[in-house]
Amino acid sequence: MVDLRERLAKKKIQKSSNPIELYDSLDRKASKGDLREAQKIILQDWYQNHKNDKDVIIKLGTGKGKTLIGLLILQSKINNGEGPCLYLCPNKYLVSQTCNEAKDFGIEVCNAENDIPLDFINGKKILVTTVKKLFNAKTRFGIDSKAIPINTIILDDSHACLDEIQSAFTIKIDREINVNVYNSFLNLFEEDLKLQGAGT
Repeated sequence: MVDLRERLAKKKIQKSSNPIELYDSLDRKASKGDLREAQKIILQDWYQNHKNDKDVIIKLGTGKGKTLIGLLILQSKINNGEGPCLYLCPNKYLVSQTCNEAKDFGIEVCNAENDIPLDFINGKKILVTTVKKLFNAKTRFGIDSKAIPINTIILDDSHACLDEIQSAFTIKIDREINVNVYNSFLNLFEEDLKLQGAGT
């Protein structure tokens, strides 16, 4: 008698980490055709020359397929055992749009409406969420020794994301409306502000 369980256990399906091959293997909607030439060039260059680089910037015009490129890069990392992977958007509208696009292309993603999903923590799925979920004073991703380790982060529309990060750590006090609060903060930081320079 032959025990097939042992043979099947040994023969695991290896998922490609090459994003172009990965795209060809996806179970995507029929309306989603081949990658555009510009997408292929960017993905090929990233895979051959930059996949191990710490910081990579990809710049493309609106409607040229940046979202798909970002999702394929993250899926490539997951397929290579390099999770968890995080896709950050500046707002909830873009989170929803990105999740829908991922679904259309057959890329499995999860979101963080409540808790951080285990599929993300275990490096099984890409987490798509807003930039403010990660960058805030009470982040659910934890801080210091309690932080969830994240291998790769993609910022979709990095300029808008940076504006959101800055606003998350900015307090604005109207001097005319809250005179007492404004003055108490000014007194608290007066010496530090003087060290920054009179012009600022």
